[in-house]
Amino acid sequence: MEQAPEVGDEAVRFRETIPGGPEDPGDHNDQFTVVRAGNTIVTFHKLNVGGAARFPADLVSRQVERLHNAQRP
Repeated sequence: MEQAPEVGDEAVRFRETIPGGPEDPGDHNDQFTVVRAGNTIVTFHKLNVGGAARFPADLVSRQVERLHNAQRP
């Protein structure tokens, strides 16, 4: 688990690391961010091989704001 972004109504963030094998050097590093905005749940996923994956916080914030705006009558 990682610190959740302060966006939407609820959010969680976690990381999954899968060690690379002899024929696939470098760890597979996945970061997942899951956000609930009203009655919609969105998932952001970033994969990096051989380094730390980090989804841009400003992009998550902008997309969640668009979700909120789309749900307003």
